[in-house]
Amino acid sequence: MAANQGICDSCDSPSEDLKQIRRGGRFTLCGCCTGWVRVSLRRTRRVPAWIRPDSRISVEDRNEMRERFLQMRDSQGGGRWAERRMIFELGFPYLGPLNDRAWGFALTAMQLQEFPSNGSVPFLPDEVINEELAKLEEVGVMHLPSNPMMRKQIAHLLRGDFGLANKRRFITGLFLWLVGEDEFLARDPAAWARSFRFLQEVGNDLGDRAAFVDEYIRVTGSSGNVYRIRPRPHPPYYIVSREVGDQHPPICIDPVSAHTVVFGDILAGLVLALYDDQMSARHIDTLARHVFGPRTVRHANPGVRNVNIENLWRRALGNMPGEAGDPRRLYRRWRRARGEVPDEPVDHRALFEQWRRVIDRFQTNLEDWSIEEEEEE
Repeated sequence: MAANQGICDSCDSPSEDLKQIRRGGRFTLCGCCTGWVRVSLRRTRRVPAWIRPDSRISVEDRNEMRERFLQMRDSQGGGRWAERRMIFELGFPYLGPLNDRAWGFALTAMQLQEFPSNGSVPFLPDEVINEELAKLEEVGVMHLPSNPMMRKQIAHLLRGDFGLANKRRFITGLFLWLVGEDEFLARDPAAWARSFRFLQEVGNDLGDRAAFVDEYIRVTGSSGNVYRIRPRPHPPYYIVSREVGDQHPPICIDPVSAHTVVFGDILAGLVLALYDDQMSARHIDTLARHVFGPRTVRHANPGVRNVNIENLWRRALGNMPGEAGDPRRLYRRWRRARGEVPDEPVDHRALFEQWRRVIDRFQTNLEDWSIEEEEEE
């Protein structure tokens, strides 16, 4: 369903082509944000609507609570912390407790108000307590406490017997355990909107070489390669591929320190990297073979010429001299081309410098060559 005019709920920008998504709520989104928000909501579809952060708790307060959860340690020290790290590496941004003692730390980290005395709260039979805690297991809490007193306390919190403020704060903590801050539902609205507006500005500044098409981003690199950045259900939540005829071979490009950057900024940086892929490929090994590799890898059309001299030398010599070139490898190539077999010790570094000088002159235009010759005389 498309609306004629309105404001995007993701980037807070006006748009004439808005779509409505009804998953975890009703959201109106522009063409830039739709695909990313849709897949994010798909990732968090297991989190029911009753688990949402309290709007009266500020974003700063939520971030402080999240930091306290990140700093939690449990009774078994590094071994259990290693288990938590493994959970993160498997793609589950879970911050909840993994044993009973961690539950105590987690409740403290929520900074709940003082509980009323036992006489002012209703008695809960074991069946009711089990039913309340079963709700936590259903939404994805990985460990339920075994201590009877703690189980009763948590059941009272879920029911609101300790006050609505404590219930809301406890549910906010549950939400932070289950939903990563790089998801749409857990976003800092202002920072998220600003990052996706920046992504749109980057796309607009790059003109025809960057476009938001069918819920993905299409970028034409300086090498002539065409790339796609599409949403992905698993970390890093996007996948890069290159258009090669009817095929789209993937390219593994992971963000550095992504947990410290808003997701829209990650996408903007990726667009800029692919836009100047000839420069980026010097630092991204997985991209280099698509930019500097064999013709069959670089281009779908075998008739396309590579007019970049630096790329041609990479093809001829294997590595660009002056970066990762092995002089012995260059020497062997040269001797094989002459039908000779290297059989005597040589000064490889001196030979390499000679090669480099020849190559540098080859890439120099005639005018510069003449000037250099006159200076040497």
